[in-house]
Amino acid sequence: MKLFVINLKEANARRERVQKKLSEIDVECEFFEAVNGFSGLPPKLAMKPNDDYRIKYRGRPLTPGEKGVYASHYSLWEKCVELDEPIVIFEDDFLPTPFFSLVIDKLPELHKKYDYLRLEPQDTNFNCKMIENTHDGFQVVMWMDNAGGARGYSITPKAARRFLDESEQWLCAVDNFIGEPYKHHISSMGLLPYAIYNPSDMESQIQNKKKLAKVALKNKMFREIERLSRTIRLTWWNVMHKSIKR
Repeated sequence: MKLFVINLKEANARRERVQKKLSEIDVECEFFEAVNGFSGLPPKLAMKPNDDYRIKYRGRPLTPGEKGVYASHYSLWEKCVELDEPIVIFEDDFLPTPFFSLVIDKLPELHKKYDYLRLEPQDTNFNCKMIENTHDGFQVVMWMDNAGGARGYSITPKAARRFLDESEQWLCAVDNFIGEPYKHHISSMGLLPYAIYNPSDMESQIQNKKKLAKVALKNKMFREIERLSRTIRLTWWNVMHKSIKR
């Protein structure tokens, strides 16, 4: 399988660090130049963020960094469809665990059944359902809420097409979108043990910090309605798909 690492052109230290760590375990990867949202989106993607919706229902538009991250993942979904084979997508703020190579070697087999597999730990939402214990010690789980993080995952062309089809408008950050299976019908599967982790001295540079404006009272109300709607739809999806294998 091809491994792609999203990396800003100027983020040399991150690129060198990841390259060094992967070369130590004889793993090759391809660095994919990230879209820097602070420099603007490519023309074909410039109209996809729906800022009006975001302001009404989330209280603010997507930040330039969030737009750049979404655009970078979107471009790799297109690459997956173009290659017509599963790929692994990483952001550059990761390091491999001792299980990295074993996980990567296992993915082609698992992708015969699963279209998306999260390869990193959850930061906050730990509720999951066991789907499969493999004979060689892996566990496949379905995450009940996969909204946090898109640092590392693998997808099939089917999943990539679904993500692209449902990304005509960007209404949320890309990790939130991936964690909304009721929209794209790709279940939030995860693979244990994890292939990667996020060291404490690294955070995404594609999504540079930006001070956010205060949310107006009326927008706070709409935001809570949106959150409730998401919770209801996600809960219903989980109830209906707990035994799903894809």
